[in-house]
Amino acid sequence: MKILISTLLSLAACGPGDGGEPTPTETVCPSPDPNTLTYENFGRPFMEKYCTQCHASTLPRSMRNGAPLFHDFDSLLGVLQVANHIDEQAGHGPNAENSFMPPARCPAEPGEAPTTDCMKPSAEERRNLALWLACEVDRPRAVRR
Repeated sequence: MKILISTLLSLAACGPGDGGEPTPTETVCPSPDPNTLTYENFGRPFMEKYCTQCHASTLPRSMRNGAPLFHDFDSLLGVLQVANHIDEQAGHGPNAENSFMPPARCPAEPGEAPTTDCMKPSAEERRNLALWLACEVDRPRAVRR
């Protein structure tokens, strides 16, 4: 009985975004878009530093260390396709502080087994991630024919 009560209290303490469950940060891009965080100056470097060891289109399922297929962050299109999921896993904002990703252990090189402690983004980097995603999904794109 003590174990059940302890477990229930532990679960109750986990609110949205604080380790309980992935939650949208509800970050909103200011209007007008300041366009200070771009894929080139923020998104690509962030993804390369923290994500693409497992989330790359070049990695087959067997080398992704559990990363879902089609969650590929080595291109802007790949990020945009699952921007909400990224926000819910790693973004900090007014409604949640998600720190589920990156995991505790990472591969030293893309596709290898996790053998090292993962580098973790700072709270500021996580806030910038949520802001960049919020702005990037609404930015106009040139359509190539």
